[in-house]
Amino acid sequence: MRTPRAVEASPPQAGGVPRPQIVDPVYFLLATRDTGYRSTALAIAEFIDNALQASARRISVTVTQGSDVDLPLELTIMDDGAGMDALALSRALTFGGSTRFNDRHSLGRYGMGLPNGALSRARRVEVYSWQGGDVLWSRLDIDELAVSRQRALAPVEIAKNLPFARTSSSGTVVRLLRCDRLEYKRPSWFARRLQDELGRIYRRFLDAGLKLSVNGHRVAAVDPLFLQLSARYHGARPFGDELIYRLPTKQGEGEIRVRFAELPIDQWHTLSSDEKRERGITNTPSVSVLRADREIDRGWFFMGAKRRENYDDWWRCEVRFDPTLDELFGITHAKQAIVPSEELLEILLPDLEPIARALNSRVRQRFELVKATAPLGAAERQASRAEQSLPSLPRRRETVPDALKDLVRSVEAVSGVGTTPYQIIATELPTTAAFEVIVRGGRLLLLLNSRHPLYRDLYGPLALSESTRDQEVAKQVALAVLAAARAEVSTWRRAERTQARSFRQTWADVLATFMNA
Repeated sequence: MRTPRAVEASPPQAGGVPRPQIVDPVYFLLATRDTGYRSTALAIAEFIDNALQASARRISVTVTQGSDVDLPLELTIMDDGAGMDALALSRALTFGGSTRFNDRHSLGRYGMGLPNGALSRARRVEVYSWQGGDVLWSRLDIDELAVSRQRALAPVEIAKNLPFARTSSSGTVVRLLRCDRLEYKRPSWFARRLQDELGRIYRRFLDAGLKLSVNGHRVAAVDPLFLQLSARYHGARPFGDELIYRLPTKQGEGEIRVRFAELPIDQWHTLSSDEKRERGITNTPSVSVLRADREIDRGWFFMGAKRRENYDDWWRCEVRFDPTLDELFGITHAKQAIVPSEELLEILLPDLEPIARALNSRVRQRFELVKATAPLGAAERQASRAEQSLPSLPRRRETVPDALKDLVRSVEAVSGVGTTPYQIIATELPTTAAFEVIVRGGRLLLLLNSRHPLYRDLYGPLALSESTRDQEVAKQVALAVLAAARAEVSTWRRAERTQARSFRQTWADVLATFMNA
């Protein structure tokens, strides 16, 4: 280790008293450790942000057991980005030393992320970087500075013995040593938690091709809206159109995009409590906020006077905004929380609160429908027992009408192909038909329209009744409709298909007229 240079005294002011430093380096570093990163994943996100801004496509996070008995865990973050020269590396560990200070075009802005994030979790951070030649390195060590009372960082040097294997022509490695503020003590538990959090924070980057790993395991995207097909779990449906707000600022026009999603209650309500928690359905914030496509906060925002209820577990909202709007969202240098301004609330609340209330109402109604599914399951099982006595269902994969594609895709994504010949789902159809029937590979999917009087006034009240006799009758009604659907598909021919659908629609309209009279 180099011998620290003596601290140069400041020139005296009037009266011969030395001028005080603006910042005492040791006390400042100790104080900045309490910046308040809510998790290690959010601290590590600062290094990943830097890597992405350096055009990295591969980033690995490694949690290992170190040699320090009291503080055993060490973290290493490696990327294949553009790397840094000596000048850039000397600035990287300086608070506010970014070459992109106040840049509103990407993830970083203040140049505080690397030292702030590192010291929030560790007492020593080492940074290595290379651009094709020698590997350069520097460090920031709280304990060293406390002893030496140095005001300057350690110099940038050529690294002689690398504590890692270089795997790319350029890149950067950040090592956190003597980690005294980690949530977990066991590397395996810690790595698993990091995978979940980083998968959610960087879900859009992972969808775009970023290769991110933790302890050698590829990080999968975690989408709290359950809309992203590349995510670990998906199957939700968009609710309404995406809302777009374009706002003028001193830095140029900024854009806010808001979208909502409904989770598939029909398919997921039967999951166990543990499965719901594991998927992130329950005990999960409803609103996710992304800055420059990176999640920075989640909670219950922009919903006005509406209080959060258990029903609100079953819908999601995502708010994305440009960095030019940082002031409206109350963004600080830590980039891990928002404090919405009154101006922002005046813009979003009039639109978002009514949508939240509408979704809450839809979830309540959906659960009422779910209560009525027992007779449908009984009808499926009884019909399946009789299947061998009937002509085989068509094996072809029928073309799904455009109006039903999203719904059928959602059902198939959640419930899969299935092993029984029938599946009956009660749902709101985008048509006025009493039901729709889809044949896929020898399996019949019957979609009952919960808005049609057949369901609303006949099946529904029977299925929701506490009477066993009424529920038996509800099953018989479901069997009657299923028989009509099966008879229809059994007589399909190329020329007769459109005619059969037309007859069913006319029958549904007449039935509705009779029942509403």
